[in-house]
Amino acid sequence: MKILSVGMMVYDTVIGPVPNNILSIDSIEIDSPVQSCGGDALNTAIGAARLSCDVMMCGKVGDDLYGRFLLDECKKNGVDISGVKTDCTAPTPCSFALLDGTGERHFLSHREMFEKLSYDDISEVLIKDADIVYMGSLLAMKQMDDGGIERLFKKAHEYGAVTVMDAAINEKANQNWEECLPAIFEETDVFFPSLLEASAITKSSSLQEIAAYFSTYHMKFLGVKLGGKGCFVTDYRTERFIDCPHMFPVVDTTGAGDSFMAGFLCAMTHGNDFFRCAEFASLIGSLNVSKRGSVGGVPSYEEAVRQFYIWKKGNNG
Repeated sequence: MKILSVGMMVYDTVIGPVPNNILSIDSIEIDSPVQSCGGDALNTAIGAARLSCDVMMCGKVGDDLYGRFLLDECKKNGVDISGVKTDCTAPTPCSFALLDGTGERHFLSHREMFEKLSYDDISEVLIKDADIVYMGSLLAMKQMDDGGIERLFKKAHEYGAVTVMDAAINEKANQNWEECLPAIFEETDVFFPSLLEASAITKSSSLQEIAAYFSTYHMKFLGVKLGGKGCFVTDYRTERFIDCPHMFPVVDTTGAGDSFMAGFLCAMTHGNDFFRCAEFASLIGSLNVSKRGSVGGVPSYEEAVRQFYIWKKGNNG
């Protein structure tokens, strides 16, 4: 099965540890900075490719060193970049991820390019070739929010693909959500935002109220990522809380949600049901935060399966 991942592509520099009072300090020693790929759609694409999935990427980079780095990393990891366009009117998006003493990250970002990706940049050939079309950047890209995702998912359904979506709030891009989101949700098969993102959309932090809100659409499955607490999942008949493994140290939470989605998509390509996919996703997210970098801890598929059965056997699952 082929996955088409659409959305943000970012050059990340991970810096840490950074003390909370950094702005009052003249100089501080840090670990060696880590340069890596970033952006939810790109992280998910590379993570899924590392898990041996057949992945195509669609997004935009600038004609600069950062953009060439991202394209090279995609090639190294086996991601098809025929759908990536180079746009000379803006630089490649970049972020500096500052890690505090607990491994939590705080971003400084430049993302002018996010405003430029539109449905017209997406090759219909790639949509037709995909079994799963994943949009990793709801609420982050103006043109995609304003009709682009709806058109993308409608076309995907015409070709028989499953549509999967995550969110990534970009305050600069946010507009009249109430006007644009319903049409997108009607074309979404699986939606898996974080609790913060789901709460922003529904104006509620109650998981039951969040589930009730999305039940009014034709969505087949809803998941809500809960960070270190795991995730909440429902097919609107059954609800479950899925814990995440706690047998790995937390080193860097950068890309935790994106690696989670990589695991989820990987499990989908292997024919697992929604709940099993969420369990596998939780494992991949936990493995990833045990290493530095946005996808630094995503293992091979074989190693992931081995770790999955160790975890489930320990939980008698």
